[in-house]
Amino acid sequence: MTVKKIDLNNKQEIFRNMVVGILLYSVVLGFFNDYTNILHTGTYSVTFALAIVMQILTYLTFIAKDRVIDWFNRVYKSKNKIWLIFSVWLVIFLSKFVFLWVIEFIFRGAVEISGFFGLLIIVVILTIAQKLLELTYNKLED
Repeated sequence: MTVKKIDLNNKQEIFRNMVVGILLYSVVLGFFNDYTNILHTGTYSVTFALAIVMQILTYLTFIAKDRVIDWFNRVYKSKNKIWLIFSVWLVIFLSKFVFLWVIEFIFRGAVEISGFFGLLIIVVILTIAQKLLELTYNKLED
């Protein structure tokens, strides 16, 4: 018996990714808050609000990365791979400073992250968790 695959439009895909991302950020940030000195938030409400902000910033970072890739492919037609890789890395690297600035601006001291490397550790763990979630999701596909 074959099951018809549900065709999600772009808005549905974005909504699903945002909700799952926010929930994943919320869980991982909660663990970091409870069990490490890397992150401190006073309440779970602040942790959840931080998860929303970080998911939005991550989404915007990936949009910027995709635009850089599209621009390089359009202008250089797959030449200069080194510059493409460097540019993508630069967008991802600089985005962490934007994350820190936005978090400080929005939360005004209610969120304490132990600097750039603390944020980097959080983002790496979140990326691993996201990839594991995607891998499990894809393995469950018929």
